[in-house]
Amino acid sequence: MTVAITFEYGIVIRRAALSRRSVALEAVLTALEIGAWLGEDPDLLSTGASFGQEACDGLIKRLEALSLIYFDDFVDLSFVHPSWLKFSATVEP
Repeated sequence: MTVAITFEYGIVIRRAALSRRSVALEAVLTALEIGAWLGEDPDLLSTGASFGQEACDGLIKRLEALSLIYFDDFVDLSFVHPSWLKFSATVEP
């Protein structure tokens, strides 16, 4: 399975990290100030675009405050690309 992602300061989170670190899904939604995911599957959750690097850095700090570890549990994505190109992600087995 794959999830939609954005390289406009998006964030991808491993679901397994939430249970491993005892972080409630609702706490993540609140920390990211979103009501719905850009993409979700049994392995991954992704958020839509943030408003620049500074905003994304703030979201990263909020996730770290929930005990999630950058790169092991989640990662931010930033990459310049044309609007006609869409991306997706999957977990490596």
